[in-house]
This record gives sequence, structure tokens and C-alpha cells, in this order.
Amino acid sequence: LKHGDADRAVVGMNAGIKGSLMEQAMHIMVGAYGSEAGSAALKFIPTGGLYVTGGLTPKNISFLEGSDSPFLKAFFDKGRVSPLLDTVPLFAVMEEDIGLRGARVCAMREYNSICS
Repeated sequence: LKHGDADRAVVGMNAGIKGSLMEQAMHIMVGAYGSEAGSAALKFIPTGGLYVTGGLTPKNISFLEGSDSPFLKAFFDKGRVSPLLDTVPLFAVMEEDIGLRGARVCAMREYNSICS
């Protein structure tokens, strides 16, 4: 294990224990994540879909999926504008290195424009 890996392992192992402090912490964190995703969806109104990416998504998918998940409850908890979120498809990207892939595409485009 590298530095910090043990901390993640402890959280991962104990987050699934009903009523545990780790489960409560995960619900708070995932709820905040869902709330921010909902705010972003209202700001940008991405009718083609909102893609939730990064390392948090695949590692914590059990806390994100399902209509009663803390993520989706917070995502849709936007008061009178909540119905607008029904028009926004929500996708979970399960690849953790999607940012690196995008950076590579941008770098290749830049390289090709310089070399052309």
C-alpha cells in the first residue's frame, strides 16, 4: 500500500456497515456530491446528459445508484425547479482516467496543429 491507501481501504471496508460512522460520513459526502451535481445541471441544463466522472464515481457507485440513494435524493432536491432536472439524463462514467484521456486528446490536437 502507498501512503494514504490504508485510509481509503478503511473507509471502503466500513462504509457498508449499517449505522457505522463511516456509512454516515459517506452519506454526507455523497449527498454533497449529488447536490453539487444537481446545481451544475440547473446552471448548464445539459439536456444531452450530465456525466459524473472521476475516481469517486466508480469507487462509490453503490452510494450513487438507486432512486433512494443519498446522491440522487440530493441531486433532485432543488425545490420548485426540481422538475427541470427530470429532463437531464445522468450518466456515471466508470473509467477513472477519463481526465487523462481528455488531456491526451487535447495534446494530440495541439501537436497536430503545430506540425501541420
